[in-house]
Amino acid sequence: MGNCPEFYSREVSIMQQSQSKLALEFLTHHGIIPTPMELWSVTEVFVQCCLHNQTDDLKKRLKDLDTWIIKRKKK
Repeated sequence: MGNCPEFYSREVSIMQQSQSKLALEFLTHHGIIPTPMELWSVTEVFVQCCLHNQTDDLKKRLKDLDTWIIKRKKK
């Protein structure tokens, strides 16, 4: 978080922790046991949704996440 004020870094850290927990609960609810890298990737998408307005890139990432979840659920 290089140039971010200290409070922002703490806020983002808390957000990452809560979104990580939410991501893990969401995935396990759907029968997906994620690898650490998968959990990190899903968490990052969730955090980006909290931090930024919807952009075309974020919409694409969400769509890709939906596709990945559907594929993983079928395994």
